[in-house]
Amino acid sequence: MAPTTKNLWLSQLDNLLHSEMPKNNDSLAIAANYHFKNPGKAFRAQLAISSGTALNLDNKDNIHWAAACELLHNASLIHDDISDASTHRRGQKSINEFFGSDMALCLGDWMVAKAFELAARNTQQGGQLTALLAQAMQETCSGQISDTSQRQCADLGEWQKIAAGKTAPLLIAPIKGAAIAAGIINRYENSDWLNDLDRLVSFCGLAYQGYNDIDDIIPSSHKSCDLDGRKPNLVVSLFAAQGTSQTDFNQWYCSNDNRQLAHWQQRIASSVVILQANQLVDDWLMQAEQLVTSLPLALQSVTAGLVESVKKTTLEKSQCRIA
Repeated sequence: MAPTTKNLWLSQLDNLLHSEMPKNNDSLAIAANYHFKNPGKAFRAQLAISSGTALNLDNKDNIHWAAACELLHNASLIHDDISDASTHRRGQKSINEFFGSDMALCLGDWMVAKAFELAARNTQQGGQLTALLAQAMQETCSGQISDTSQRQCADLGEWQKIAAGKTAPLLIAPIKGAAIAAGIINRYENSDWLNDLDRLVSFCGLAYQGYNDIDDIIPSSHKSCDLDGRKPNLVVSLFAAQGTSQTDFNQWYCSNDNRQLAHWQQRIASSVVILQANQLVDDWLMQAEQLVTSLPLALQSVTAGLVESVKKTTLEKSQCRIA
């Protein structure tokens, strides 16, 4: 989308979300307004809007679907902050920290319900869109619980499954939902492109999560949250699978002793696995880029934009590490 068009759509999205927030200035309304004081990049909404625009969706259906995707994503963030005991989100205290876990749970649940309602407002494909959101949320929950319950160091295959499960479903849904609403999924007898869409977005999710994992480890002057909480991390998985210290590291990782955390983080940050992780991220982005042309023409610019957005994000993260 051109900048002016993007700003117009985001303004309409903001107005819709504001009008749909809980009413009467009750506690839920106060928490919702607090959360959306800093709405973030609304990336999933932008994916939905770009896809719907490319497929000539009705404006109202388009904005409702974008809002549904964005609300479901925000619900997952609020719930994640409960399970992770995160104190901050988007530069301010998390709902869990500021209002308590009961409010965070209720507000997240409210957003899930509102997302389903907005999806169901599509008079032609409301049932399919609501089912798609439900499936995406189920898959995201499965990925999140794998993330939080993993105690042994995940191998690379396990890390990829967990990372893709956490990030891909709510990135695929905005694009796929627009395609459902536009009727092109029904028109295309050959569904290979849907598999390619899933793969493309999964590769983007792996690349994005991979760079986040590198950022968690380096520079080693800050404490790694993933090592501290024994959470799946690409760099850690690569390190645990090689080297003479493999046994010692895995024994420490499976313990509850964090006294050697700084030692192991420094060892990992200075090892060859950082380069290996960067190479994997680059490979995933290249594979995603190669899948763009296998999609319907109307969606190629959208998915190419997704790949470029992840590339830009990873480049910015790399430059911050170098600086």
